[in-house]
Amino acid sequence: MQDRWELKKTDIIKQLFDSAVNSFYSLGFIRSINMKNRGILVVLMSLFIFSCGSRKEDDLSAASSWEVNDKEALAVFTETVREEPFIQAIEASGVLEGIREADVISETSGLIHSVNFEIGDFVNQGDTLLTVEDRLPKINYTFALQDSKTAELEFEALRKSYDTGGTSLVVFNQGLTKVESARLRLEQARDLLDNTVIKAPLSGYISSRDSSIGVGSYIQSGIAVTRIVDNSSFRVNLSVGEDEIALIQTGSVAKVTVNPLPEYDIQALVKAVSPGSRRAGGGFPVIVTWPNSLGVTLKSGMTARVRISPRQLEMKELIIPASAIVYRNGLPFVFRIREGAAEAVEISILQSLGDRVAVKDGLIPGEALIVSGLNALIPGDPVVPTPLSLETPE
Repeated sequence: MQDRWELKKTDIIKQLFDSAVNSFYSLGFIRSINMKNRGILVVLMSLFIFSCGSRKEDDLSAASSWEVNDKEALAVFTETVREEPFIQAIEASGVLEGIREADVISETSGLIHSVNFEIGDFVNQGDTLLTVEDRLPKINYTFALQDSKTAELEFEALRKSYDTGGTSLVVFNQGLTKVESARLRLEQARDLLDNTVIKAPLSGYISSRDSSIGVGSYIQSGIAVTRIVDNSSFRVNLSVGEDEIALIQTGSVAKVTVNPLPEYDIQALVKAVSPGSRRAGGGFPVIVTWPNSLGVTLKSGMTARVRISPRQLEMKELIIPASAIVYRNGLPFVFRIREGAAEAVEISILQSLGDRVAVKDGLIPGEALIVSGLNALIPGDPVVPTPLSLETPE
């Protein structure tokens, strides 16, 4: 391990020797003397360089190698190696929605007769929200009802005649068609009349109101009158990656933090997990739900961060903090403590996420790794450790 980190002393001397000889040649000093004196000069240069190398390490050598020196113990912080699943939490963001939400759309046209709601109002399912002038729809319904009753009476007489052989099958079928047509017109007239009264399709809070809605205004069919939000519970639609979806199952515990309300920690559950990814944009849909205990403080449309506790797999890995890793000559090392001194260990990194790094082997769960002062640390340096905790994400 030592010679993977440090530069050998002989390599440094050879580099200095080659550099000196090249300098003398470039200046013309060696060319200006004969071969005998040139050899003497080379020998003298070699003795000088080796005599320099026999002295105490200079700054270059000291900076390029790990030498055991007499040093005072260095105070360092340490974190422990853990053996656990690599992914401790799955994070995603989404937008809050009421457990049920509905846009109320007008299915009729006419003058608005009354408006019985305002933004923020709570309404019950079936409550009347708005009425439209209904005189013409009532007249049409009355005529359609009379036509339907007349057709029913005529067909009843026709049926009796057909049963006794007094009416042909063709005439009987014509009478049946007339009755069905009258019934259809009556149903359409009833729908037009019913549509003049717009009712709440569910219980919840009014979250919007079209600016054109007002008594005396003319409403067109297809206009969004309002939107109702049932905030008794909330949901968030998430999209997670293929590496994470296998770790999520229905019933998994989740923690929701609403961005405008960070002081609240909301406990939730995974309600649904998609069996396939979205065709557009990829990602696997996941729905998280929870009962609303915050009342109107929590609102549909707020953004939230969700942390899902993954399904624990059997495979566990050695997890170390990224702050414990130092690179030398392109290779990753960590320092552990042996008999009060720093010991360098080369590691093999499997994967990393944030400050969590999974390594292949070479370390033991529970042993301490140094996470401070790594650049100045040399193997064998005496250290005084102070433990830090490697927090497991909630």
